[in-house]
Amino acid sequence: MEVGHKEVSSLTNQVKLTLMRAWRERWSEVKWGVHLKRIVAGHTGETCDLSEILLQQALVGSSPNTLVLSYLKHAVLSQVIPYSSVFKHISKFEQLTRPYCVLALVDLAEVFATKISFTYSPDSALQLSKSLLLLLHWLLLTTLRCLQKVQEGKQSQEYLAIIENSSTAVLRMLEQQTVCALLQISRSEVVDVYREFEQTELNVRGTLSQLPQNSLPGSVREKVSLTLTSLSQLQESQLSNTPILQVPHLPICPTINGLVALEVVLNPTNEMQPFVDQVLVITRLLKLSWPQLYQEMFRACFMGLVDSTDSQEELKWAAFTFLKMPHILTKMQQLSIGADFRVELERGFDLFLNYIHLLDLTDIKQKYDCVGELLKQCVRFELLAETQKDHLLQRRNAEKENPRLPETSSSSSTTSLIMRAEMTVTSILKTLDADYQKNQDPLVGILNHMLSGRSFEIILAAGASMGELQNFALKLIKINEFARQACGEGGKAAQIRAQLFDVTFLMLCHIIQLYGIEIVSSLKETTDSFIVQWAHRWLPEDGKYKNIENCLPNDPTKVDSLLNQFSSGGELRTNLTRWHDVCLNTPFAIQEVLFAWEHEAINIDNVKMFLDNVKSLMCCLSVVVCVWLCSYMNTVVEKARVKPLAMLEHLTSKFKSDPTVQADSRTHLMTIVIDRIINDILPVNNPQHSTVNVYIPAKSLPSQVLEKTLTQIFNKGWIDLHSLHTVEQLLSLCGSDWFCERVVVQMLQTNDNESLCQALSLVFAMFHMDLEHLTQALLLHTVPRILHARSRQYMLTNPRGYTLAKLCVLCITAAQVAKTGHKEPFIRRGRKRSRKEVELEEQDEADLRPTKVRKVNEPQLTLHSEGYNFEDIAVKEDGEASPSLDTKEPVNKALANLFHLMNAIIHHRSLTPRTGFVISFVEEAVKCGVQYSRHILQFMPHDMLLQIQKTMPGVYSNAQILQICDVTTLSGRNIAAKAVCHNSKAAKR
Repeated sequence: MEVGHKEVSSLTNQVKLTLMRAWRERWSEVKWGVHLKRIVAGHTGETCDLSEILLQQALVGSSPNTLVLSYLKHAVLSQVIPYSSVFKHISKFEQLTRPYCVLALVDLAEVFATKISFTYSPDSALQLSKSLLLLLHWLLLTTLRCLQKVQEGKQSQEYLAIIENSSTAVLRMLEQQTVCALLQISRSEVVDVYREFEQTELNVRGTLSQLPQNSLPGSVREKVSLTLTSLSQLQESQLSNTPILQVPHLPICPTINGLVALEVVLNPTNEMQPFVDQVLVITRLLKLSWPQLYQEMFRACFMGLVDSTDSQEELKWAAFTFLKMPHILTKMQQLSIGADFRVELERGFDLFLNYIHLLDLTDIKQKYDCVGELLKQCVRFELLAETQKDHLLQRRNAEKENPRLPETSSSSSTTSLIMRAEMTVTSILKTLDADYQKNQDPLVGILNHMLSGRSFEIILAAGASMGELQNFALKLIKINEFARQACGEGGKAAQIRAQLFDVTFLMLCHIIQLYGIEIVSSLKETTDSFIVQWAHRWLPEDGKYKNIENCLPNDPTKVDSLLNQFSSGGELRTNLTRWHDVCLNTPFAIQEVLFAWEHEAINIDNVKMFLDNVKSLMCCLSVVVCVWLCSYMNTVVEKARVKPLAMLEHLTSKFKSDPTVQADSRTHLMTIVIDRIINDILPVNNPQHSTVNVYIPAKSLPSQVLEKTLTQIFNKGWIDLHSLHTVEQLLSLCGSDWFCERVVVQMLQTNDNESLCQALSLVFAMFHMDLEHLTQALLLHTVPRILHARSRQYMLTNPRGYTLAKLCVLCITAAQVAKTGHKEPFIRRGRKRSRKEVELEEQDEADLRPTKVRKVNEPQLTLHSEGYNFEDIAVKEDGEASPSLDTKEPVNKALANLFHLMNAIIHHRSLTPRTGFVISFVEEAVKCGVQYSRHILQFMPHDMLLQIQKTMPGVYSNAQILQICDVTTLSGRNIAAKAVCHNSKAAKR
């Protein structure tokens, strides 16, 4: 310790002796600087606080030693003395009794702060930010103390000079963007100091307001006020309010329009909250106002009503528009804090009423006053006042292009039927809750009445929009469970029980076909029910038949009994029959008949007689037979399909040709169910094959169909009903990897800004069909392939490059919002998993860490997530906790892999369009705002930002840098401070 003390003392003494000699001999600043550098160079390894020595000598008396201060100024500006050291010592001077010394230090502070070199300073960037805050705080505190002296009546020219000079120094400091950015970083680095600084600012503001007008010269007061104004703006750096996707120039907002269409057509039974969450995040990203959002949603609904007229989807659109939309608006009302919801909604309707032709066309197609009904529902839910409704209706009636449009609505229109169905659904649910244990006759009558005409379809559409479809299905399952048990009752009661089982079985099959098996299987109380287990095991989903190999009956004697009864044409004993056993064993009886026919043990007439006996009993038996025959045909070669196909045709032919049978409502529903089952297995040239729900022609390649469909969508600027079903079937058929790559490639074919913006909006909407997996495919496959393929480099030249970056950022943000919400916005059934997904899943199951690769000077280009180690981004300073990253989330893995690839691109020696894409990706992420960008940028390697700045100096503003770096962490503040200092060098060029 003594040796160290002597070393330090020797350097300090020599500096002091040299300083005294320089003062006596009146050395120039340059000569002093040369001698000082020689002394410091001759004492390597020794330390000495030069700024403290010089300041002590300069501030000995009541007036400062200007020569020593000039020596200090030269030593600091020549970077012999660190800025942070001199700032620290200046900020400790509190002797207002020596005003000339204070003035000298204020002037010195102004010089240093305005001429500071941020790029070649011996200080660390983070240390510099902290010392700048200390200096600014000292200047403000000095101003406050002088103001307090003036307030006490101790007015002097020195105090006024200090106030004016300190204010000038602060203003000069705040004129520099680099200083402002570093002060923002120090705000998170030294929280207590910054809090004291803010309190001092408040005290200055309060003291100034209490001073009489004549106590300060007008120029001084104005200077202090200007300083306070500048300080009040020193908050979080505000980025430009540029949306990530600009759509005002487009006729409609394709993303909102497409999202509404997806929700109506593909997700009719979903909860409203996920949809609301997605709409709101898109609204924030696109910077839409509330009235614009309401206008876009109303317009999408009316476009859908026009497009779906006389189609199967018309009921869905009507139910969504008039039943579900008010509930969605109610949820938005709860989230629109601080806004006058009624006023904003009225403005939205005002904008919507400008589309007179669309409104007239909708009224004509629907034979209904659609705007009036929507306004009526808004008043009913207290979203609008009665006076607002009257005002809007008055405008609508005055602006109708066709004055002959009826103001009253037709009772037979789809909209009218849906509106009446709301009360019907409520009444039906109450009826199904009644006790039917003793008398089931009225219940059978009600259920059969529901099947007449379009009643059942209308009830289902209304129930789905009301959120009651699952409840309705649950009640049907309970009735079906009750009816399947044999109670030993009399003849009529047993027949009623059989009819009850039959009709509920058909109704549930139809519901599952329309809305997916999740509508009945997601409830715990239905897991063990017969219909759910049967549907899981046998009922086809999305044209995919179940595997029947190695499937054997539980009780062969029951199969033999059914064979005898069906062969003889005898009636089943309904009082003892367990109908679920009959449904489970009938397919095995049909299997025996088919095998016997194939081995020529029986002839075609025997087979027809057997099938006629099956058809004559109950409708549900025909359904289970068709399911088995289709599944069997799906497993055999084409030659072996001839006889089971003949059985299918005979089983369904009578229903098609006999009008008396067609009139029976239960048989009519059975026909609809069977048609959906058999359509995918029937040959294209079969007369029973329907093309109603087939959107991909059998002889066309999927890639050709997709290209044609996307061209139509991009040209139209919105997704019509036929195109929506086409792209949904293509996604289901070919998988997310295939679909994503082809859609993105076609999106990037144009080079026109407006066309690219419209295509991007539409693609982003389409990706919501399967958001998580399409986002994963985009990040894991499509983008890396484009980045690697030289033949596709043209896709990365702007504006294509930043359009692709926008799509990535939009999808990642939307997927994250969907993941943190209550449910997935849309869970598509039967989706094909890609090879990469399987590999990632296997890695998670084995709980293996990613393989570590050998470290080299630059990151290596790779397409494999296994080559990426999450530890590469988990950089932390000493004493700082490691960041928590969800490494098992597939989208996170894909995003980390993409950042690894982009980091390698940035470190590559050549500057290509790929570099521009990387820069655009980070820039677009920042545009999302801190709320969403933090999730994306947490996977950015720690050295990537500085490398980008070396490659493209000044590409990011200081405000963007503060958003890119997480200044809540020490490592983030270090990177941000370095990047901001590096930016100052680019600004000077």
